[in-house]
Amino acid sequence: MGYLLSGKKLIISSFVVLSVLSACLTAKGLEVSPREQAYLLSPKKTFEYYCSPCHGMKGKGDGTFFTIDLKPKPRNFTDVEYMQKRTDDQLIKSITDGSKAVDKSSLCPPWGKTLTEKRIKELVVYIRGLSAPETVKPVVAAKETVVEDKKDSVFKSSMRWLFVGVITLALAGGAINEWKKLRNESSRC
Repeated sequence: MGYLLSGKKLIISSFVVLSVLSACLTAKGLEVSPREQAYLLSPKKTFEYYCSPCHGMKGKGDGTFFTIDLKPKPRNFTDVEYMQKRTDDQLIKSITDGSKAVDKSSLCPPWGKTLTEKRIKELVVYIRGLSAPETVKPVVAAKETVVEDKKDSVFKSSMRWLFVGVITLALAGGAINEWKKLRNESSRC
């Protein structure tokens, strides 16, 4: 009987630990709202969500926040000459740390804590594509990656299955104990 009690304690403590872990993993996965998740599916969607309010949907610097008195005006990413002068590192730094970090306007916010490093690099490729000649644009569009809606990492998936396994064992253990109680009660009669 002592073995059974220690087994119950093990199951209960495992249940508690896995519940806390699952809650933490679930909460961490909810840091991005469902609306933002839709805009993180591709670099184009990310640009439309985070950049187009100032730079415009086509990157011409004519977004909804563009006004005549906004100084400096939002950058026109379709300007081939200007874009050829900018290195990828400059673009990455201006997206990550804000355009002030590359001695430009202080109006463009830093997105380094909002977007992943990988997404920022993909965004640079997308922005470069806005100034590409029309003959090159189909190639750039074909290279744009669309991130699958892969919400679960291997670890999260493993933890969920482990949680399901522990719950199953706990329920099975409870059912077996109830069955034994019923059998003992019926044998006394």
